[in-house]
Amino acid sequence: MSLNEIQIRLTTYLIVARQRYRERGALWAVSGIARKFGEELLWLILLPGALLGHVLGYRCLNVRTEHIGHLATEPDTLLKEVRLGRIAARRRILLAPPHRVSNQHLLNYWRPYFTVIDTPWFCLLLQTMSRHLVMKQDVSRYVSKFFGTQDIYPINALWGDRPPIVSLTGEDEVWGQEILGALGVPPGRWFVAVHVREGGFLPRNEIIQSHRNASIGNTFLAMQEIVRRGGLCIRMGDSSMTPMPAMPGVIDYALHPLKSDRMDVFLCAKARFFLGCTSGLAFLSSTFGVPVAQANMIPIETLGIRYCDLSIPKLLWSRRLDRYLGFKEVLDSELGGYFFTQQYVDAEIDVHENSSEDILSLVVEMLELLNPKFVETDEGRALHQRYISLFRFGHYSYGAASHVSIEFLRKHQLLLERSDL
Repeated sequence: MSLNEIQIRLTTYLIVARQRYRERGALWAVSGIARKFGEELLWLILLPGALLGHVLGYRCLNVRTEHIGHLATEPDTLLKEVRLGRIAARRRILLAPPHRVSNQHLLNYWRPYFTVIDTPWFCLLLQTMSRHLVMKQDVSRYVSKFFGTQDIYPINALWGDRPPIVSLTGEDEVWGQEILGALGVPPGRWFVAVHVREGGFLPRNEIIQSHRNASIGNTFLAMQEIVRRGGLCIRMGDSSMTPMPAMPGVIDYALHPLKSDRMDVFLCAKARFFLGCTSGLAFLSSTFGVPVAQANMIPIETLGIRYCDLSIPKLLWSRRLDRYLGFKEVLDSELGGYFFTQQYVDAEIDVHENSSEDILSLVVEMLELLNPKFVETDEGRALHQRYISLFRFGHYSYGAASHVSIEFLRKHQLLLERSDL
């Protein structure tokens, strides 16, 4: 880890710690220090047992099960890596204490592949034993590193168009179709799952992640186009989401009484495609092999995961220069990998979300790509290659097999040409 990376991590930690201290007081700080000390002491006590487990081939996955994106994509990417022969098969353990699992039903899809431990005290014991290297399967390198190229991109590029690891069970197929009917979806009608990240789901993280949010209103034109073409839109999310206005062909499932973990999985797995942003729910669709169209990607270094994914980035407005920054100047600097809100504030950068027209173009292009008769133009291929050539090893999504919207690149061609800082 470079000195700059350490500095950014430390600065971010101090911002969060200061906010928590203001909210919870000195007792929180003292109890946190005492807890860390106790965890390290317990690890030392349990080290002989951890060493034995390591020798016997047991590995505990450090999956961040409280986040749906991590619960979906980290086990999925690990299994793909095993099947591709990149890593050896072992006795892998997925720790899933119930109070820290974002979607209990998704967990059922991982049980055939991992030993799932959900007893709280046993999870705590194994988590402590695998705290440092020994008996630990580190999956953070897939999507959780704040710096450097993430392993999920080359792994999924190698995976290509192979079938997904998991698919819906027959029971979930039948059950889900019944609930679709109750939601008002006619039999055989195709739909798109739509999700736009807002700040209500995890408010304590807003101090460092608010730049990832966007407005659901900017998807309205795109949703109307989907309905015009014969589809339906099912708005995903949680109960903190901004209520949708009544729109023909649009179901505000996020606030619907029929919302459930099981239906979340079904909808993400059965959508014609997922229309999302830089938020983890899109990974749930990817895990089940569903194409993803992502608007408002931030940091700029992030792209879609799979060969069939399509994305467009947010734009960065420099208050100092009084203009938008070109893609090359962003990707040639540290700006391309800024993960924390404070970094943009300190750099005097305003993060601008995509317009309604840009998201509409993204959706139209995704629908065209899904047409078996689609043929890429020479102009489109050249524009895309020009943009992708700006990525280099060390960028978050270097080596991605996904695509960026050609219409977006055509519209913002000036930003593609600009290279002066």
